[in-house]
Formats: sequence, structure tokens, C-alpha cells
Amino acid sequence: MVRLPRHTLTAEAIGRRIVGGSLKPGAVLPNADLLAREFKVSRPALREAIKLLAGKGLLEMAPRRGTVVRPRAQWNRLDDDVLNWERGEAPTESFIRNLFELRRMIEPEAAALAATRATPEGIEAIGKALSGMGEANFTSVDSIRADLDFHSAILTHSGNDFLATFAPAIETSMRVTFSIQRRLADDSKRFLHEHALVFYAIRDRDPNASRAASLALLSPAEGDALAGLFGTPDRP
Repeated sequence: MVRLPRHTLTAEAIGRRIVGGSLKPGAVLPNADLLAREFKVSRPALREAIKLLAGKGLLEMAPRRGTVVRPRAQWNRLDDDVLNWERGEAPTESFIRNLFELRRMIEPEAAALAATRATPEGIEAIGKALSGMGEANFTSVDSIRADLDFHSAILTHSGNDFLATFAPAIETSMRVTFSIQRRLADDSKRFLHEHALVFYAIRDRDPNASRAASLALLSPAEGDALAGLFGTPDRP
């Protein structure tokens, strides 16, 4: 097991308090000596933790006030750590719906662009990920990895550098929901069919069909995640 540095563990502890609401926007952190004693770290380690959180948009240094929690709108909500801290022990309904709203805004257009811009190598990468999903057990780590690769490949090969930068955030959002998304969704045939339709449309260079297939995939995926959260087979 990898042992994380003390400043990373301290940043996580403070970050969870901020994202969880214990430290609200506008709140001033206790002075450095108090924080260092509370978390049993050195002052240099604490400074590194504060810098780490500032880089995620959670904290800022305010003249004559100290270290202040920034407004939620200024947080880097797509940061891996912030996403994981925000979900807590289990994602909430609001958290899941927000993530899928984001995915619907990004992924269908990325698929449409991939249909017109992806190189043969890019289409091959998307197809390879699809094949990986078909070869692995639906609930296995390999299946999940292939699923992540499929969606990331579409973003990466959309031909838009800005869209490609969303790939890590989309992957993180998918990891957050996978633990519950597949709890009740054991229909691997449907799962593969929905992804295959996206791939075939991209391979056939049909942007409208690619966009529609991507949207059609996301709706039941959201339903699976919510069903897993509530422990029922209902869909939104």
C-alpha cells in the first residue's frame, strides 16, 4: 500500500471539510500553529497542503485576513480530488445528476466531432476499447477499464484540444458512479449494444448518428447509477 506524504493527507483532511461544508466559503482557517498541531505536521508540510488546496481553487490568501475558503463557484470542480471529496462516502442524487448533465453537454458533441475528424488510428483505438468491453466480464476491473478507455478515446480523438482536456475529468466522474452504476445493471448485452452503436456511427463518419447514439447511451447509464444509489431498478 502506497503511503501518502503528510502534506497530501493534511490537504485531503482540510479539503474534505471544505467540500463537505464544515468550512464554509468565506471562513478563515485557524492560524498555522494551531493547524500544524491539529494535524501533527510541520509548518512547511502545512504550507504545502495549503498550496495544494489553493491550486484546486479551494483556498486563497486574503490580505490582513489569512487563508480563506473560496466561493464554491471558484473551485476546480473537475479536479480528481475535489470530485472524490464531494461525493463523500457515497454519491448523492444531485451529484450523479450533475455529472450526467455535464457528460450530456460534452460527450455527444465529442462523438459527432470524432465521426468527422478522427484519424483511422483514432477510430481503431475506440474500436479496441469496445472489443475490450466485449471480452471482459461485465463487472470486472478489465471491463471498467475498457469502458473508461472507450469514452476517453472519443474525447481524445474528437480533434478538439479543449474537449480532449475533459477526458481525465470524465474518467473520474465515471469512476465515481461505476461502483453503484453496475450494482443492478447486469445486462451486459444492452451495455455492449449501446456502446457499439456509438462506435459504428463514428466509424461510418455519421456525426448526427454519433451524437444521437451517445445521448441514447447516457440516459440509461444515469438510470443505472440512480437505481444503484436507491437500490431499485427504477430509471429517471
